[in-house]
Amino acid sequence: MQIRSRSFIGALALVLTVSLGLAGCGSSSSAKDSAAQSSVADPAAPGPYGVGFRTIKIVDTARNRPLDVTVWYPIAPGTTGTPARYALLPTVYTDSKVAIADAPIIADDSLPMVIYSHGSGGLNFISSFLTEHLASEGFIVIAANHTGNTAIDNFVNTTVSQDQNDMNRPADISAEIDGMLARNGDATDVFHNKIDANRIGLFGHSYGGYTALATVGGHTTPLGTTVADTRIKATVGLAPYTTRLTSAELAAVNVPTMMLVGTKDITTPANTNAEVAYQSISGRPLILVEMTDAAHQSFTDVCAYLDEIPKLPDAPAAVVDVIRKQATEGCGDGFMPYARDIEVTNTMTTAFLLQYVAGKTGYDSYWTTWPKSQSDITVQSKLN
Repeated sequence: MQIRSRSFIGALALVLTVSLGLAGCGSSSSAKDSAAQSSVADPAAPGPYGVGFRTIKIVDTARNRPLDVTVWYPIAPGTTGTPARYALLPTVYTDSKVAIADAPIIADDSLPMVIYSHGSGGLNFISSFLTEHLASEGFIVIAANHTGNTAIDNFVNTTVSQDQNDMNRPADISAEIDGMLARNGDATDVFHNKIDANRIGLFGHSYGGYTALATVGGHTTPLGTTVADTRIKATVGLAPYTTRLTSAELAAVNVPTMMLVGTKDITTPANTNAEVAYQSISGRPLILVEMTDAAHQSFTDVCAYLDEIPKLPDAPAAVVDVIRKQATEGCGDGFMPYARDIEVTNTMTTAFLLQYVAGKTGYDSYWTTWPKSQSDITVQSKLN
């Protein structure tokens, strides 16, 4: 990922100053367990497809709420074109090294679809390492900016209350599904007949982890109640924020569920979030993956941005200080290396979604046998 504007660093600092939102650092990798490799392709390796990228608008007319949505999708391998641009502002952006803007989608119909939910004060492209990877594996991947709870909202002072965000976020997910299925049925749309409505999954980081669980299980706030969306077949939470959910609401999460956490996360510590949720969620299998020395900022692209600071000597010192301060929860010495963060996150998330959304088999080895050969991850599971 190449940073194209010094002003990106300033805008990124806005993302990093919020409490629940962002992401990862370091470098390293490990060999896959041979038994897992023997039956299925390595889920951390690039998939068989190239990656396309589009930005669309989905409007929830019932709430009069427009959503800016990014879409990653599989394209023919070897397709060339203009790199996807992840922009905060017209002059503040990064260019993808993987995704091609507006490339034609593959000819296959009825692809599985997964939705990504960003953390509080985040952005819909902030885990592009994972969203791009899933598209290469054959998924259509969609992600909305949760208006009222983004980095831009922080900047222009348009954030809304947590109770309102608790209501907005699950409703956004359902609106995204509605909008994409409407496009699926529109013979004039690029996504016509491309989505299998029976193969839909959901994953999110931090407050996006709350969003995933609340969308599947429902949640009541002083402003109203979120009704569970039964179209979702499986869910994954990355450093999920779960303390807003009651044990009964967590018990209502009745689909296959995986949670990934870091032992050094001090923003959504596992012992008060994912581990509590693990005791109540009824969906099976239920998998809890603990990544040794990973932290809250080990699940998105922020550490990659941090690496660009030496290339920007004119970046304001105060901005650099903010980035470095926030990156202390995940980036650099003492934390799981960034490349390993990516490898583990891509391995576990991809394997789980391939098995329980795409409907493929054999990937369960990645939470049963593969972890036994990995010294830096621990897996708890409830399989039945």
